[in-house]
Order: sequence, then C-alpha cells, then structure tokens
Amino acid sequence: MDLLRHFEQEQTKDVERPKLKAGDIVRVEMKITEEEKTRLQTFEGTVLMVRGSGPSTTFTIRREVSGFGVERIFPLYNPLITNIEIVKRQKVRRAKLSYLRQSGRRRFKEDVKAMQSLIKAADKKKRLAEGKAKKEADAEAKEASDKKKAKKEAEAEKAETSPDTEVNDKAPEQEKPKESEEENKE
Repeated sequence: MDLLRHFEQEQTKDVERPKLKAGDIVRVEMKITEEEKTRLQTFEGTVLMVRGSGPSTTFTIRREVSGFGVERIFPLYNPLITNIEIVKRQKVRRAKLSYLRQSGRRRFKEDVKAMQSLIKAADKKKRLAEGKAKKEADAEAKEASDKKKAKKEAEAEKAETSPDTEVNDKAPEQEKPKESEEENKE
C-alpha cells in the first residue's frame, strides 16, 4: 500500500463522519473562537456537492437567507466540526446540484425587474400628476387672463357709452339731416 494513503487513513480513522450525498439537508455544528470565548455555530442547508477523497474531502452547503443564497465549503475532516447531522435525505439524479444556484439568480433577476417596473410606474404616476397640475395651473392662468380681458372690454364699452360720448355722437347726426334739409330746399 502506498505510504501516503496509509498516513491519510490513520488520520481519518478516529473521526466518525456520516456519508454525505448531494441533495441531503444537513446541519453542521462548528466551534468558533472569538478572543477568549468559544461557541458553537450551526449552518443548515442543502449539500450541493462532495469533492475529493480521504482527509481532503470537502462538501458545499447552500441555504437561502432572506432571499439571498449563501454557500459555504466545509472540509469533511476538519477538527473544528463537532457534529454533522443529516436532517433529511433526498433522492437526486445529479452528483452536483449547481442548478440550484441559477434558480436563485432567476428569482433575484425577477425581483430586480419587479422593482424596476414599480419604479417606472411610480415615475409615470409622478409625471402624470405633474402634467395634470401644470394643466390646471395653465387653465387657471387662462381664466384669469380671460377675466382681465373681459374687464377691459367692459370698461371700454362703458367708456364708449358714457354720456359725453353719446352727446357727441348725437350732435353730428342731427347736423347731417339739417344739411340735407337745406339742400332739399334749394
């Protein structure tokens, strides 16, 4: 037997790990040290793929967090991993479930398109409201100018029909018939 393989088997002999497959939903508990404190952090998700062999085996887990996909790659024989629990086994026909990433992208693109359409609709409503307000302001300004014109016309008519102008208008008319009467007499 190869010495390298023999050394690898000795290293992984003491560690008990379940046999993982793509499609499994697993919960991984890992020790995390922050300054002087240590705590356990769990990461639960779907196994996308298992790579490698021996102590260099890694597995990728994906989960959705508030609409965004989060992936994490764990070494299978990492001493910081305290427990790997298989929550659910699913039957899949692929060794690598990379298509799950695309569905998240599609949803993200759909969300972006929806937001863009909402923004366009809001802009359109805003433009329509501004146009309506502008038309109303123009109509009010036109009404005000029409009222001013009507007032000026009324004042002009009053000025034309004032008593001074009526006397002047009547006087020439009376004179004309007198002249025509004199012409007729002759």
